[in-house]
Parts: sequence; structure tokens; C-alpha cells
Amino acid sequence: MCKNNPCFNSVTVFVLASNEVVSLRETVNKIKENCDDEDLEKIVIVLKSENCPSFAEAEKLSAENSKMELYIQKAPTAALCLAELPALAESSHFIIMASDLEMDPDSIKDFISLAKKHPASIICAAKWLKGSTVEGYGLLHEICSRTMNLFISFLFAKNIKDPFSVFQIYPVSVYRKMKFSNPSAFLYEYTLKPLHLGVEYIEIPTVYKKRREEKSNFNIATLVDVAVRFCLTALKIRFTPKRYPDEDK
Repeated sequence: MCKNNPCFNSVTVFVLASNEVVSLRETVNKIKENCDDEDLEKIVIVLKSENCPSFAEAEKLSAENSKMELYIQKAPTAALCLAELPALAESSHFIIMASDLEMDPDSIKDFISLAKKHPASIICAAKWLKGSTVEGYGLLHEICSRTMNLFISFLFAKNIKDPFSVFQIYPVSVYRKMKFSNPSAFLYEYTLKPLHLGVEYIEIPTVYKKRREEKSNFNIATLVDVAVRFCLTALKIRFTPKRYPDEDK
């Protein structure tokens, strides 16, 4: 059945870590709780460097679980690192998430259930979707995020609430079809390019809770800069002819 059509066979979960220790272990344990063994290809803990606070805990976790690997990012920033990860997946789908418990690992069970029914779709845990719970989100951060997402929704004429979220289960087949080539644009094109080309995009409710451990590396100035880049990329993509990269050959 899956020979010529997309299907779900397993998922690779990439867990981004730099200064998390307690929440990294909690995140990994929650991922395992929410994945049947046959559905989980592997958990890859993506580390900023061997000198970051998360490294020692990541080594312990890897030694405890045969389905766990460590990966040291090659790119200098977390945003650029995202572009390195999908090509490492040997499964049909992948998930990229943080290890600070802001992204709810309990959503993974819903991701997998829906991916089995819609294997060619991108499924996003959207914090601004009705039914989601959001705790500890700063007012300015919320205004900026909601405004950006409203702009994207209007621009693409789709009722979507959180297109900038990378907390998604993403088909490897879709990733390969997009042929992303610019690492610096990957974060901004990640959802928008497939959306523009008609890939089905499904949002589900989730729980967002502000991180409890250590200080976030994200601040309002960074958010504004990212929001502006995201909106400019959206404008460019929206008014680009709808054709897959292979069609340009």
C-alpha cells in the first residue's frame, strides 16, 4: 500500500538542547511515554557543543537507551541548525522540538495518530488554536506572535493560527520535495513553502508553558527581527509561481 504512496512507518524526534538538564531528561522520558516502540525510529539530542550544560546529561540518556543518539550542531546558531536535521532522519516523519518543556511532549501521541491517517500532511501543535492552553507568555511576545500569524493567515487566505511554530510532525517526503537550499532561509520557508504549494497543513491544540529551567536565549528584539524576516519571506513566497523545484529543471 505504501510502495507508491506516502505512509507513516516511524518518526525521528530531534530534541534541541543547550543549557537544559532536568527538563531534558523529562522531555526524553515524556517522548518515550508518548511513542509506541514500533513508531519511534530514534530520539536525536541536538547539542550546541560538547561544552554546553546539557552534554553530560545527554550522554547519560544515550547510554540508557539504544534508540537515542547525540548530534553536535555544525551551524553557529540554533536557527541555522534546523536546516541540518531533516536530512538525518531515516524514518518517514520527523519532529523538531525544544528540551525546555515549552513544547508539550504529550502532543506527540496526537501527532503520530494523525500522521497515520494523513501521512502526506504537515501537522502542527498550534498554541493559538482554540482549545490550546498558554501559560507564562509575555504580553509583547504574544502581540508580536499573533500579529505575525494573522498576517500570514490573511496573505495565504487560510485559517491558520500558528504557522511560525516548528513544533510539527513533518513528512520526510515533503521535505525532500521542497528541496530547501538556503540554510539561512530554512526557518522561514519551513512551513510557508509547502503551504504555498498546496501541502495539507493541519493544526491541533497543545499546551504551552514558559520554561522553568534556566533563562531562554530568546528575547523580544530577536522575536521582532525574526517576525520581520518571516513576513518578508511570506510575501516573496506568496507571489512566486506555484511550481515544485523539480519543475525548474
